[in-house]
Amino acid sequence: MSLTTDEQFLQACSTENIDPHDAEKRIRAGTLVFPRCSTSRHSSAFTPILIGSGTRAKVTALIGLGPRDTDRDAITQTMNVILAARPDAIMDLTTNPAGIALRHELKDIVNVPLAACLTYDLFTNPRKRLSRNEFLDRFENGLAGGLLDFVLIHIGMTPALADRMARSDRVMPTTSRGGGLIARYMRLNHCGNPLIEFLDGIIDVCRRTGVTLDLGDIFRPGCAHDAGDDLKWAEIQLQAELRKELLRGGVQVLCETGGHMPLHRIPELIPAYKAALGGAPLWLAGPMVIDNAVTLDDTVNTLGILTAGQHGGDMFDSITHNEHYAMPTAADTATALRVARVAITALEVARGNDSETARQHRMSVARRANAWTVQADEALYPDLANQVFIQHGLKEGAPCTICGQFCPHVITPKKAPINTEIADAREH
Repeated sequence: MSLTTDEQFLQACSTENIDPHDAEKRIRAGTLVFPRCSTSRHSSAFTPILIGSGTRAKVTALIGLGPRDTDRDAITQTMNVILAARPDAIMDLTTNPAGIALRHELKDIVNVPLAACLTYDLFTNPRKRLSRNEFLDRFENGLAGGLLDFVLIHIGMTPALADRMARSDRVMPTTSRGGGLIARYMRLNHCGNPLIEFLDGIIDVCRRTGVTLDLGDIFRPGCAHDAGDDLKWAEIQLQAELRKELLRGGVQVLCETGGHMPLHRIPELIPAYKAALGGAPLWLAGPMVIDNAVTLDDTVNTLGILTAGQHGGDMFDSITHNEHYAMPTAADTATALRVARVAITALEVARGNDSETARQHRMSVARRANAWTVQADEALYPDLANQVFIQHGLKEGAPCTICGQFCPHVITPKKAPINTEIADAREH
């Protein structure tokens, strides 16, 4: 059945101003993804998205419980804080068995695509070698009854690559939890990667549930020193071959990359990775452009988004200020989402997005007029703008507290009436 008659798909195409027939062709070719499971298809509250070149860059909120934390309420009861920051998707990175129950609860709360890392479900008990049936049953169980729209699996690891990793001159052989878990599983059980061995079964499960696969980034550089090395390229080449098999099986595919990359190497590496992966939509962790910004990594992430978003990055993570040393709170994640949204908005202006450019102009005209109500309406987050305007006692048409009576908007004459300018800006 063609997607061009699907209301949610048409809604996503309208949001992106993309022709539905072209979008459907690109999905079949693997250069665009429409992550939506069978459950989301029947939800009137679901907000569909498209990910890939030519669409607005997306940002995903990373949430989850640590290895010893099973308090699901700590996540569900604070999701409103995260959702207020307007993530395009939610990724559950829980690293204990409570994750499956959490996904059931999240689906009732979240109205954007919901995802999880199934690598953690599959490989956290390394000493038990799973049979094909056990592995595929556990894979399907991780989908929480078909509630996930896309799932992360770390497929780009083989025994040969694990050996290369151990002998490499990298500072950090891998910075991927999933990659480390799979390498340990293969070593202890003297076997290959079951995600590759049982790929045909995974394809069958994904096709039945409508889930999109996200090919995780095992060899993303954990520091600038490791960026762009041969080990990463070997993973890219393996991912590219497996992606072709998945597409032939009718499964949509995202590919991850990113990690730590010096600013000047992003224009070189990201387009090269995307080309090698056949134009697949790229989901980037970072890129983190410096290594030593402890407590400021949300800012570092924003710089990576701004650069990588111009060179092939399609979706980004909510990297918080305390990345690398502490589990984030809901407030941390919300702040990370908002600063990422600033970068994404700047990208849209740079790309010549007419509606975003017009919004910036309306904001400028309102700022000239000290029209605080209009400024709040046009702000990236109107609720935050209203709060600070009220907090500082700003009155409509009156100056802010920085310039007061010396406000250049008041003392500098302009021929056109201010109210007419505001009306014209809003009309256009």
